[in-house]
Amino acid sequence: MEDQPNREELERLIRKMMESGQLNPEDLAKIAGFSADPSMLSDLFGQVSAMTGEAGEPVNWKLALDQALELSKKTEKQANSALEAELETAFDMARLWLSEATEFTNPNPPKKLTRSMWAQEAMPLFRELSEPVANSMAAALNENLGNTLPPELSQMLAPAQNFIGNAGASIFAMQLGQAIGKLSSEVLLSGEIGIPLTARPGIIAQNLGEFLQDLETPKSEVVIYLATRELAIASLYNQAGWLREQIITQVREFAAGLTVDLSGIEEIASRIDPTDPGSMEQIIEASAMVSPRSPEQQQALERIETVLALIEGWVDATSLEATKRLPNIQAVVEIFNRKRATSGASAKTFEALLGLEMRPRLRREAALMWQRVAADIGKGASDALWSHPDQMPTALEIENPDSLIARINNGGDDFEDELRKFLTD
Repeated sequence: MEDQPNREELERLIRKMMESGQLNPEDLAKIAGFSADPSMLSDLFGQVSAMTGEAGEPVNWKLALDQALELSKKTEKQANSALEAELETAFDMARLWLSEATEFTNPNPPKKLTRSMWAQEAMPLFRELSEPVANSMAAALNENLGNTLPPELSQMLAPAQNFIGNAGASIFAMQLGQAIGKLSSEVLLSGEIGIPLTARPGIIAQNLGEFLQDLETPKSEVVIYLATRELAIASLYNQAGWLREQIITQVREFAAGLTVDLSGIEEIASRIDPTDPGSMEQIIEASAMVSPRSPEQQQALERIETVLALIEGWVDATSLEATKRLPNIQAVVEIFNRKRATSGASAKTFEALLGLEMRPRLRREAALMWQRVAADIGKGASDALWSHPDQMPTALEIENPDSLIARINNGGDDFEDELRKFLTD
């Protein structure tokens, strides 16, 4: 370590960096008093600058997509042509069988996806889901940084507030890109997250081939069941056009109350090693710790979990009804449930974005509720509940299907009119 740096000169350089983005790494190394390699510092500043978005956006989404595509392409291979042909037949059968279990349809032809195609199509959805959280995180950092730090440190770092907020949100997006890249090698279905990526149903053929390799259950039955699941969720979203935006709105409601706790930033700052580029990520990640959830945020999370459980439960119940002819259907369902329990894309996605730990029990109860409604009143009544957000079963009705059935029956002619209107739209 060289002589202690000139404080005023160091403050001037920090302000210059934060305000203009221009800084000579050699000057910083000399004035700050550490013997870091100037080229290393230059690379570090370049990486930090690249993390921030364009046009005033805190997140560089192109960088996030590049991360996702880089990871997804590393292990990408051509799918087995025989399996791709089998998928065509499986979707034809799924379309026929689903017509007996639900009025919902999706006319779009299925798509056979590669891992990188899935990552490319997943990014717009992940951006919609994560942007409210990333923007709120950046805003919370920018607003609260000056109020939390001691006056002397706050004044010195005032020009850095936007920089720190943007960098925190960008690291969030980079980690998201890495998560998408990793998921691309695990997911089987385009709609496995609980929200279809596009209007077309799709299956990642390479991942399906690897999933089928060591199964003892007849592989053709697994392929038919998975095609049925994918077509079922695509048909649900095709009919209930409001559903996707409803989930996005609920995520925005959660993000609106996001705050961060910067109380430990002084201690964290004291541990920064200027010679270690990774230490900058550590301070931004640590300083962006989310404060405990407010009651309003907890309620928003519960609403998100309920609607996702209703979606997956409906797909479970409808797919099981449609594929009941398969001789080994119970074994096939158990295979899929085991995969979902160990590497469920939906659970991973919403846990990473919102800290939401989805309860498998709620999904199972939702599936039983949908089965009960279809058995007692008819599949048309089950479908009609998707006509409008206000018609949707509540968390209490999932636990107590009798109350839901009573509500439907008490609706009388109004419910029948709503059903006819919905199914003819």
